[in-house]
Amino acid sequence: MDGNVYTFNEAIAAGCEPRDYLFDTAHLPVGTVHAFLDFKIWTKSGTGITCFFREGKTDRRFRLTVFRRKDKDSYTLDDNGIDFRISPLNVLYQLISDKNSNGNIVLRQADIINTAR
Repeated sequence: MDGNVYTFNEAIAAGCEPRDYLFDTAHLPVGTVHAFLDFKIWTKSGTGITCFFREGKTDRRFRLTVFRRKDKDSYTLDDNGIDFRISPLNVLYQLISDKNSNGNIVLRQADIINTAR
């Protein structure tokens, strides 16, 4: 495990249930949502980290993927943002997402808003 990101097999062995988290575009949040980051798994190619979130108010579970920046070895949304390779788990994040030109939901901004559950 690099940072606190699991491989798929490590996540299953640790008791994580990726299948419980929505990934269908029709069910992913668009706009601003507050959610806890439960766990993270490397994508098969290793160029992305799939983040498994649980919405604070509704307990709705969903996943969003952050990709490695082409110009750096970080998994951030912008130059000064959170590096999801080492981002803390079980804290509340404010997430802002929208649809890209392909109709996929893309995480645009993420900020930690609470470090205590």
